[in-house]
Amino acid sequence: MTGGGNDSHITSLLYGGGPALTNSGGIPWSAAYVDTIGEPTADLRSNIAAEARAKIIYERLINITDDPGIKDALKFLMTREIAHQKSFEKALHAIQPNFPQGKLPGDPQFANVYYNLSQGEGDLRGPWNQGPEWDFVENPEPAVDGGDGMPSVELSSAQEKVVQKMAMRTQSDPSADPTTGADLGSGGATKKG
Repeated sequence: MTGGGNDSHITSLLYGGGPALTNSGGIPWSAAYVDTIGEPTADLRSNIAAEARAKIIYERLINITDDPGIKDALKFLMTREIAHQKSFEKALHAIQPNFPQGKLPGDPQFANVYYNLSQGEGDLRGPWNQGPEWDFVENPEPAVDGGDGMPSVELSSAQEKVVQKMAMRTQSDPSADPTTGADLGSGGATKKG
């Protein structure tokens, strides 16, 4: 038995009859297992993102199997990720205010500035870079990389097809202006009419 069993002398003597604080490989627990930066709201957002990533992985696994039993198990696990995400979101919104994280305010000189560093075909404006709260800088000088701000990536035709498919799949609606989690957590901020 890896790590000793409840009926073994190892459990009785070394662990005082309680559970052995080890992982499934018998490695003792350490503080290295704690994944936190010490700011609960940032940790909760990290957990929410981790649950979202895990849900996507389960979706991908479901798509590559045709075994009904495996699909059922994966759907259950995927659904539990949704439940975990909801729990973390409820906990996050129970802490008010929860944005921005930490205690120090941002520098107002830069907090509402959008630098247009992605120019050319497909350059879009939307609620993420326009409106009364944004100071839009069309042509920041000089460009961060010393160039002209235009893309210069060369792709093979196969890579270009993949990028085009991804662009279609991930295309956003520039007219959408939803209330964000940051809005909800800022202590009552609402959308401007």
